[in-house]
Amino acid sequence: MNLTYSRRLRARVLQSSLAIALALSASGVGAQSPMRGGSLSISLESDLQGLDPLVISSFNDKQAGITVYDTLLDIGPKGNLLPNLAEKFESAPDATWFKLKLRSGVKFHDETPFDAAAVVEHFKRLMDPKNRYRWAADLAGIGSIEATGPLEVMFKMKAPSAHFLATLADTSGMIVSPTAAKKHGENYVSNPVGTGPFVFKEWRRGSQIVFVRNSAYWKGPVHLDEVVLRPMPDEQTRMASLKAGNLDIAMNAPAKEVIEARANKKLTIHDPGSLGSIFVMINTEQPDVSDPRVRLAMAHALDRDTMNKVLNKGLAKIANTPFGTGLAPHEQVENYPKYDLAKAKKLMAEYGKPVKIKLSISGAPLSALNAQVLQQMWKKAGIETEIIPTEQVQLIRAAMGRQYQVMLYRWQGGIDPDRNVYGVFHSKGTVNRTAYKNPEMDKLLDAGRATTDPAERLKIYRQVNNLLAKDLPYLQLTYFNNYSISGANVKGIVPVPDGLIAAR
Repeated sequence: MNLTYSRRLRARVLQSSLAIALALSASGVGAQSPMRGGSLSISLESDLQGLDPLVISSFNDKQAGITVYDTLLDIGPKGNLLPNLAEKFESAPDATWFKLKLRSGVKFHDETPFDAAAVVEHFKRLMDPKNRYRWAADLAGIGSIEATGPLEVMFKMKAPSAHFLATLADTSGMIVSPTAAKKHGENYVSNPVGTGPFVFKEWRRGSQIVFVRNSAYWKGPVHLDEVVLRPMPDEQTRMASLKAGNLDIAMNAPAKEVIEARANKKLTIHDPGSLGSIFVMINTEQPDVSDPRVRLAMAHALDRDTMNKVLNKGLAKIANTPFGTGLAPHEQVENYPKYDLAKAKKLMAEYGKPVKIKLSISGAPLSALNAQVLQQMWKKAGIETEIIPTEQVQLIRAAMGRQYQVMLYRWQGGIDPDRNVYGVFHSKGTVNRTAYKNPEMDKLLDAGRATTDPAERLKIYRQVNNLLAKDLPYLQLTYFNNYSISGANVKGIVPVPDGLIAAR
């Protein structure tokens, strides 16, 4: 049964001798097989919120997370769930309970055992309201969780929860050492302990996060000596470092660099597809934008085809839904607002008041260019825009606290469509950054969790798309294909739609 409802997802490395799905050859270009040794440096767009799943919220956080943690389940190349830390799993026909059989002999990096008790403790920690887990909505349906054996865990749900198993291959499934979490308390965010292929070594804030080989990794030998994640907010600096050989992988490559890299034999482009999108996020509690006429005028004023040509060299795909190319509800929508400046002006005339919005953006140069184009297009419709650049970590915090009016934002998406919409658009969603509330939407999102039938879920999420196109808490721009560019000495990367460089 495919509960992830996904078309293009991770491919696993099947050879037992390869514990990591990428390897840096110690002998450089031309090596035919991975060799032990070497350091892999990967750029991030910003520093981290933390290394605790409790605070993981951004793409950058998640890249660090999957370096040190394993997830309970993994995703196969056809979107099917595969064993990982849980070697077997089963579910009730109505998705009201789920049973996991865990692998034996696995240990955390602190030498404590990975077992059913550790998994139960992990989920209790995530579900404790005092810990304010950012993806608590993913786990809200759990009625009880218990260790039914030393290596067996049973989840009983309050209601049918078709999305649940997919969450075990995402942030919630990144299992932490209960011993380490208790030992470090609030400081666990900078002292992570998992079962993953790399062990945390150090975090120099604003500079680098270093992980070293887990010599006792349960999947088998890890070839790299270390992985270094380097926060580099400036995309020009990232690309210059890559070309100079001071960086191995530049993530989130801009379109200009992707196009140039196509002609450079020393560079390799990795196009993983997408699960999410880039959009204008609107706080519907704020003045002016609380009126649906203003939001619709903003949508009609956007010539997104021109934006894509100017900013992305036409490389990106225009988005009309929150579901990227790797998810079945992708582009399952009717009547998403098209560019129509006359309609935008008419709507603003009906509104009858001057509108000046505050647009929060990250400090990245491409974000500034996007903002300037948005500003110019909205001005033609009679909407003035003040651009507010913000450091990315602060931008995320502002989004979470709804301390903004309008924001240029990106969501990498999840492996089940539920992850892209439930938490952010349900009235009780824990990451509802837009203050969006619609009883009809709540019913649809709850229905999406209540069936495992792919055809029925597609119908439901198409209705979700249509309602979002009407209410417009998001103004969709393009789908988020997280292009990465690597040097020629990096071998074995398997592109996946979430864009992460994963040890699989």
